[in-house]
Amino acid sequence: MDIIERAINLFFLGKIRQAESILNDVMKNKKNDPKAWFLKALIERKKGDNNSALNAINKALELNNEFVEAWILKHYIMRDLKKYEEALRAIDEAIRLTLEKDDYEDYELLIEKARTLILLGDLKRAKGIIFKIRDLNPEDSDLEELFYLVKESERRRN
Repeated sequence: MDIIERAINLFFLGKIRQAESILNDVMKNKKNDPKAWFLKALIERKKGDNNSALNAINKALELNNEFVEAWILKHYIMRDLKKYEEALRAIDEAIRLTLEKDDYEDYELLIEKARTLILLGDLKRAKGIIFKIRDLNPEDSDLEELFYLVKESERRRN
């Protein structure tokens, strides 16, 4: 495990200052490391600066456009910015790359896609994804929430 991976682990353990300190040291010498830019995006998003997070994640993807986790993070950033179409493009790319690399459809990514479709108001497509999730994993605890969100969105429309 390299230093950036350790810093990313620290971030997910809630030790954000430590992760940021390592990142700052690493960025002095490794400005072309997509994982470093990914970590920068994580930290900036955690601070609430989605524009800086977006710049960082775009740099990570410029350096490695097959970085699945970066596409997923871009999806979350775009969703935070209420740019749902761009969020969908990012999650679709993550799904495509996962299928290509791992030869399976990650239903957790489909859950996030369904949530974004609900936010976008595209309930028909959201339902299609939710039914697909149910087929892949009928016991998933998120299904009930997703069906509820669709129902609530439909109720608000009427």
